Amino acid sequence: MDKIIKYAAIAFVIFFVVTAPNSAAGIVHRAFGWLHSWGNGVSEFVSNTVG
Repeated sequence: MDKIIKYAAIAFVIFFVVTAPNSAAGIVHRAFGWLHSWGNGVSEFVSNTVG
């Protein structure tokens, strides 16, 4: 059952990228922007704590 869910999720992602590449790119861009912000926040927290 887990394999079916995994393959279905992969198939959905491929379908989404092929049918709506601009939307898919926007989602990826926002996700990496969020990770960038999170990384900056953690870095600032550690710098303020240690320094």
